[in-house]
Amino acid sequence: MAPVVVVFDLSSVRNLWEGRIKKQKERQRRERERQEKSALTKITEEWTLRLERRRRAINKYIQNKTDQLRDEVHVQKNQLNGTEKNSQLTGYRNLILPESRKDVTIEERKFIFELQGIEWKEFPETLKDKTYLKEWHIKKTSIEHIPSFIVMFQNLIVMDLSRNCIKELPIEIGKMVSLKELNVSFNKLTSVPLELGCCENLEKLNLSNNLELIELPFELRDLQKLSSLDLSTNQFQSMPICVLRMTNLKNLDISNNKLKDLPQDLDRLAELESLYLQKNKLTYLPKVLCRMNKLKILVVSGDDIKKLPTSLTTDPNLKYIDLRESLLEDWMLNEIFENDDDQEEFEKDLMQMYFKDLEEREKAPAYTTRVSLSLQL
Repeated sequence: MAPVVVVFDLSSVRNLWEGRIKKQKERQRRERERQEKSALTKITEEWTLRLERRRRAINKYIQNKTDQLRDEVHVQKNQLNGTEKNSQLTGYRNLILPESRKDVTIEERKFIFELQGIEWKEFPETLKDKTYLKEWHIKKTSIEHIPSFIVMFQNLIVMDLSRNCIKELPIEIGKMVSLKELNVSFNKLTSVPLELGCCENLEKLNLSNNLELIELPFELRDLQKLSSLDLSTNQFQSMPICVLRMTNLKNLDISNNKLKDLPQDLDRLAELESLYLQKNKLTYLPKVLCRMNKLKILVVSGDDIKKLPTSLTTDPNLKYIDLRESLLEDWMLNEIFENDDDQEEFEKDLMQMYFKDLEEREKAPAYTTRVSLSLQL
């Protein structure tokens, strides 16, 4: 076979290579422009980040100075006025303590922290620097979570976190060995961590008005110094077993739950002085109540109770109080409340005033102890 001879047009070959070289140069040009733009973008982003960091640092510095100034003004007001008055400052407010704490000195107030206002959604970072505090009073905020850094507050004795939006207690709370009072009422708790049982010095525990609590961990039986326990306005269908192991308990409020009966070994609570059972589903009261010699106040809702030990109404040392809900509700129609929580709190205050009045009358010389009392408002 004869060899094949291919003949090229040289001009066509030249045009082909010139076209390829032109395209290559165009690609190189676009790549240089892309790199230049990329570098400019990177520089812009870096400077934007620097400016943002600087802005945050300035804001933090201003906030710290503002807080420091407020603290100084707070102390000066105390020194000039002797007592604190309400303030409309955003965020922090002057400390407002209950009547039982009005004797707190200016020096003692330095160890007390208060925070109020629905604008607060989390604990302030500056709180970390106040580990010397002995009391927290954080109320009526939008805070949902308690930070784990609470473990740093080993001097804390009182933790009042009522009327917030707290959904759970952190396990770190078990390390608060100095804690004596814990109030997490009017929150959104659905459970309690077993680590709370490690707070061996706890004397008062308020878990009321969380609405969804149905049980307590058995480990809470280790709270042997607990004298006051409030479980009212939840979903307990029976008395928690751990409660029956709290041998030093003096005041127990488990009202407004779903109790159908009481345990037969309730007399384990030999030191119990007051028991609140109103607004449950009880249809009878067991005789075990007659064996609780230190019980002085027993409050029930008598509308559903069909069976009642006679000795409960004949014991001169026991105030059996039949709190009939219908009569109470009729009386409450004259009061205006913003929500159910306010009404619940008002009812508690009303009961306390009632018992205080009874104590004062008992101390009067002309007062004769009544055998049975019926609170009909």
